[in-house]
Amino acid sequence: MTGKKIVAVVGSTGSQGSGLVHAVLDDRNGSYMARAITRDPHKDAAKALAAKGAEVVKADLDDLNSLKRAFANAYAVYGVTNFWEHFSASKEKSQAKNIAEAARPPA
Repeated sequence: MTGKKIVAVVGSTGSQGSGLVHAVLDDRNGSYMARAITRDPHKDAAKALAAKGAEVVKADLDDLNSLKRAFANAYAVYGVTNFWEHFSASKEKSQAKNIAEAARPPA
């Protein structure tokens, strides 16, 4: 471990999430490291983030336990839902709830 604080980024291979991951990675002297959260760590975008120095971790917004594992020891979590994939407001709310619950520090 580098001693840097972990910023876990959900949606790291999309437009919004990748922008944050790249900003963290580009600040080599900064206090943070990027943990790129993705459903498929084998896709090209995830591999490119890993090659640039991101820690790539697999998780799914519909799987609360996978998110909890992905957020372990994170200082901050940036979450993006994927509404445009399913067009369901109720599913998006459920995914957002999972992000919030998984990001909650243990009691």
